[in-house]
Amino acid sequence: MNEIEIRTLIVESATNFFSKFGFNKTTMDEIAKHIHKAKGALYYYYNSKEALYNEVLKRELASVKDQLAVISEEDSDSLVMMKKYVLTRLKLLYKAKTYHETLKADFFEKYYFVKDVRTDFENFEHEQLVKILNKGKDDGYLDVKDIDSTVSVLLMILNGIEIPFFLQNKYPEYENTLQDLSNMLVDSLKSQK
Repeated sequence: MNEIEIRTLIVESATNFFSKFGFNKTTMDEIAKHIHKAKGALYYYYNSKEALYNEVLKRELASVKDQLAVISEEDSDSLVMMKKYVLTRLKLLYKAKTYHETLKADFFEKYYFVKDVRTDFENFEHEQLVKILNKGKDDGYLDVKDIDSTVSVLLMILNGIEIPFFLQNKYPEYENTLQDLSNMLVDSLKSQK
């Protein structure tokens, strides 16, 4: 087994444990035993449990970023892109269990070691939404004076609903309502053009 395969095996096992038991209740011993390796092998590749958790989160968010980047690069109606971006973002983050753990930590344990990964994701999202809003402006749907500020507020709104949607598990209850609300907003903006 080569180094890349071993790293992948470690991360997959860690992902499983972190998503089931959380950061604090998962041990490096459990992860090592699960993949039939010595604990020292894990520390060879990841110098701490925090570093391994960071890698798990980074990979989880990389998958989300890949899927969202496709939407912001589409050559389609900007309002449809915005709707698709927001709905896809919520669906993907609802499934991102490691990300949920960092949301809990914001209120309780404070996982400072994930700050860089979270900041990278926030910057990525800001860039994607700026692209979409600029396209909406070019398409004549939006009359936004300060796109950066508008994107910042939009992200505050999206981040604000993460706690009830993901940690209180209300996303499934409101998924169809989100669809209806986004249809209403898109239809309203289109009719004003």
